Order: sequence, then C-alpha cells, then structure tokens
Amino acid sequence: MSHISVYRRWRPQTFEEVIGQERITHTLQNAIRAGRITHAYLFAGHRGTGKTTVARILAKALNCAQGPTPNPDNTCPVCQGINQGSSLDVIEIDGASHTQVDHIRDLKEKIVLVPAEGRYKVYIIDEVHMLSTSAFNALLKTLEEPPPHAVFVLVTTEPHKIPATVASRCQRFDFRRVPLAEIETRLHRIAAAEGFAIDDRALRHIARIADGSVRDAESVLDQLSAYKDEGITTDDILTILGAPAEETLFALVDALLRRDPVEVLRIAAGLIDEGKESRQIMRTLLEHFRDLLIAKVAQNPEGVLDSTPERLAALQRQAGGAELADILRAVKILSDADVEARSHSQPRLLLEISLIRLARPEMDPTIEGLQARVQALEGGGKPSRAPAAPAPAPQPAPRRAPMPPSTPARRDTPPKAAEDAVKPSDGEAAPRPAVEASAEALAVTLQDVRNRWARVLEEVKRLKMFCHALLIEGMPLEVRGQTLVVGLRSGYNFHMESLHRPENRAVVEQALERVFGRRMMLRCQMQEGSTEPPLPQADAPPRAAAADEADPLVTRAMELFGGEVVAVKRLTDIA
Repeated sequence: MSHISVYRRWRPQTFEEVIGQERITHTLQNAIRAGRITHAYLFAGHRGTGKTTVARILAKALNCAQGPTPNPDNTCPVCQGINQGSSLDVIEIDGASHTQVDHIRDLKEKIVLVPAEGRYKVYIIDEVHMLSTSAFNALLKTLEEPPPHAVFVLVTTEPHKIPATVASRCQRFDFRRVPLAEIETRLHRIAAAEGFAIDDRALRHIARIADGSVRDAESVLDQLSAYKDEGITTDDILTILGAPAEETLFALVDALLRRDPVEVLRIAAGLIDEGKESRQIMRTLLEHFRDLLIAKVAQNPEGVLDSTPERLAALQRQAGGAELADILRAVKILSDADVEARSHSQPRLLLEISLIRLARPEMDPTIEGLQARVQALEGGGKPSRAPAAPAPAPQPAPRRAPMPPSTPARRDTPPKAAEDAVKPSDGEAAPRPAVEASAEALAVTLQDVRNRWARVLEEVKRLKMFCHALLIEGMPLEVRGQTLVVGLRSGYNFHMESLHRPENRAVVEQALERVFGRRMMLRCQMQEGSTEPPLPQADAPPRAAAADEADPLVTRAMELFGGEVVAVKRLTDIA
C-alpha cells in the first residue's frame, strides 16, 4: 500500500477535532441543532486552516444516519462513504479546473436530481475564485434559489476575487490562522502517536514557520520523518527548508544595525555556502524586520507576534537598539528586492546589493539612502558608524557676508554669463581664446573626484548594477594625470579583479567621462588598514574655512550633501 501523508491520516473527522476555529464549528453545530441550515456557505481564509475539512464534516453532519446531527458518528455507511470520497451525494469540484461556463451549466442540469443516500446533495467548490465571470453569472440564479435538497459550500483563499453578487448570497465564515501554541500541541500529539523522536525546540520551530497553517506544519513533520528516523533537531529542519538558523539571523541583523558591511557579507556568504537560497534568506530577513517593527512600536507585542517567549525577548532587546527609520527602510529595501528577485537571473547579487545598501546608507544614492543621511543629520550630526577622531577646530574668523553683485564669476558660472563678465569695452583688445588656457587649470583634481563621487556611482549604477556593487566599496585615492586611482580595503581582491576586467573597466571609465567631460582611465589598488571610503559629496567648488562651518551640524551637512556655505543664520539671528 502506498504511503499516506500525515496531514491526510490526521485530517479531523468531527467538529471537535478541528483546532483554532472554535467560533466557526460552534456556530455550525448550533445551526444544525436548531435546524437552521442555509443553502450556501462561503469558507474563506488562510491556506491549511481547515476550510475543506469543515465542509466535509458539515456534509457528514447533514447526511449522517443519526442526523442531521452536530456530531456525526463516522460509522454509518453514509459517513464512511464521505470519508473515503465515494459518496454520490457529496460532489467536490475543483474551481481551478472547472472555470468555464459549460461546467456550471452541467452542474445546474444535475442539481435537480434527488440525493442517492442521504438527505442533501452537498456541492463543495474549492478555489471558487478561479471561476470565470461567465461561470459566476451562471451560478448566481442557482445560488439564489437552489432545490431544497442542495447545499453549496464555496471555499477560497482569496475572497476579494469573488463577485459581491455571489458573496451576498452566501453565509460567510472567515477561517483565521491557527495560533502557534495550538499547532505545537497538535504536532506533539502526532509525533507521539507516530513514534517520531523529535525535540520540543524543533516542534516549536516547525509551528512558527508554518505561519498558522496546520497542513503546512504536518507536511514538514512528514518530510522530516522521511529524512531522519530519530533524534530530529532544529538543524535538520533548517537543512530541509533551506532557512537560516535563528542565531545566525540575529547576528546578521546585529551587523546590519551597527553598519558593518564586511561582517554582513561574510555571514551572507556563509549562509549561501551552506546551501541556503538567496530568496529564502531575503524572505526570512524580511519577516525578522517585520517582527522587529512590531516589537519596536507595540506596547504589548506578545498580543500581536505569534512567537515564543524567548524569541520575543530577543526581538525586544534588538529592537531597543535600533532606530524605527532604519527598520522601516530595511522592510522597504528587502520587499523591493524580493519582488525583483522573482524574475532576476542573479538573486544572490540582489541580496548582496540590498545588504550593502542597508549597511552603508551613506553610499546609497536612492531616496532611502537620502532619508538615512537626513536622519543622521537630525540625530545631532553623528554618523551611524563610529566617528573618526575630531579635527582641530579652526581659528575664529569673521562671518562670511553675502556675495556682492560685483564678485567675479565662479568656475561653475554658465559659459554665456562668463563671456559677458569679461566682454571688452570699445577699444580694448579681445582676450585670448579659452583653448589657450593652461592645462593645469583644466585638470581634474582629487578633490573634484571626491566632490562628484556620488554622481559617478549613480552613473555607474545606471550603466551596470554589478559594477556599482563593486565600486561602492572603493574610495578615490589619487589622480595621476588622466588616471584615477581607487583604493580598496584589504580582502577585497574579488572587487579589484572584477573592476580590472575590460568590460567592467570600460563601464566605469565611461561614467567618469560623462561626469567630468574628459577621458579618464581607472586603476584599483589595495589599501592596508580599515580606512573607510569618504562620504559622497555633491559637485561643489573648493571652499575657504569659516567660523560658522565649524558648527557640527554644518560640518555634518557638508559631509553628507556637499555644496557651498554662503551664510549661516541661527534662530537667534532671525529673531
């Protein structure tokens, strides 16, 4: 005899055996007891919560030889036939494969036939939301005025797709996710009856990852019994499902929150080397940050999070050291990456880019990165990572006055305006053409590159995402003629080798040419120590030191956004 899965062997046979849906089962039992049977029911809710099972129990309760009864005996021929799926009075229809209007017309022709054995003909239409519009229209009249012996049970996981005209003709019951404790208790009972040697921590983990679905939990338990005969542990579950261990997940999130990209990438690489799928890591991280969000904002998270007390305490500790904006940003970035990974050929690359954006928001040119930089500025001008040693404060100097109209044009003055500013008067000799200007005045300096580094990264990202992920770990070190030297920290040999490949080097050099308007060559070299890349700055001309720029908020704003300070006005000055 072929193997029968655990969830089929342990399918509830009475209303009392259904867990997590007491309000529904009690309502149906009371209705049967009072003789208030309606002609159409709509069972909606999460997968694996007992919708089809309750529909079959309802059919037995209506047709049992002792009934109609709220407690079918499961011993009479009618109940036995329904349990075995051979009853002629219980017709189960798969809505996904009977979507056409012809299938509903055939049903309408046969519905007038009286039951063969029981009192009612029960039609269970599973996945009813898959029916076509014309099929729903054909079903409307039958649902409104069916024969007295017909009862419809419409089952769906997506009730919003059912037309309102159909739903309004049914008595609706919403099946909720089964609580973790109830699933864990049921798994204990099944494991003891089946002889599975499995520890309590592993059962608790199965109940948590089942996400409220009893069928999913029982399927995992069945799979584990085939994987290992005895001594099933949490590590075995993680191996089967390809999910990261809870301790590793907490360590990864800790590294993200303290902005340590090297540790983040190391942990992610270790998970992938163990055989974990990149998309599974994304989804698990997303679920973790969702739980962190609830632990951060909810006064009583235990009433919202379906988790163990130990994990809930760990989440609260981790959430206490995290900013709400960082958690929301992580949820947004990981959600977008998970959606994009469905059709992407390199999900690992998407995972690594997302982790780098989370660990290094100051190098993220997107709107989320901008929000993180604004948050750092509003937090008192302190960066997220450990700050470098403070530079000596400049000597006091007079406050810079607004620029008078007669000030000569700056180097970023538009060409036409600059031409008008130096236009000779009548009788004066015309100036020499600009092409005769010295080459030194036109050369790109290291400060120019650092000021426009964020624009270079954005241009590289637009041309090739892979090159952007490599170059974001570098920092401009030196400009030697027409060659830009980019430094990489020790251990980033893969980044340097990849950037030196002709196809990747061409992308970066093309981006440099677009930003600076001239041809520049790229060269990478390793940097000893742990020097961090400079923060990206906007394109701005060199500035002279001023007393107002020594203000920590002004200094941090210049580091984050670049630009030029024209004047600093305090609230006392405005008042």
